[in-house]
Amino acid sequence: MAMGPLELMILSFPAERLNDGVLATLNRLSRAGDMRVVDVLVVRTDSAGGSCTVEICELPGLPRDTGWARLATGLITETDLDEVARLVDDHTDALAVLLEHRWVNDLAGRVAAAKGTIVALTHIPGAPGRHRPMLTTTS
Repeated sequence: MAMGPLELMILSFPAERLNDGVLATLNRLSRAGDMRVVDVLVVRTDSAGGSCTVEICELPGLPRDTGWARLATGLITETDLDEVARLVDDHTDALAVLLEHRWVNDLAGRVAAAKGTIVALTHIPGAPGRHRPMLTTTS
C-alpha cells in the first residue's frame, strides 16, 4: 500500500509541559481520516547541548496508556533526532510527529482519472505566534 505525502511536524514545549490535550487533538485529526500519525518521538534537550529521546508514556502529566507508544515505528531517524534538537531551545521537550496526508492520495486518483497530474506539493512554513525555521528537507 502506497503512503501519501509525509510531513514531519515539530512541536516545542517547556520541559514537562506536553499534555494530553495536544495528543487528543492529533487523535481527532487521525480519526477524521484525512491524516494519519505514522510515527511519533519525544526529544528532550538540556543546557549542555545534549538531547535524548523520551517515551511518551514516561512524560509527567500524561496517562500511562496513551496508545501513542505503539506509534513509534522508527521512521523518524537518528538524523531527524539531531535536527529536531537543533530547532528547539534548551530544557525543552519537542514532540516530533510524522503525519501522512491521506487526502492527497484521494485527490491524486481523481486528478489522474481526469488525465491530470499533481505537479508539485509545497509546504509554506509558519506557525501562529512564532516564527522559527522549519525543516525544509524534501525527497
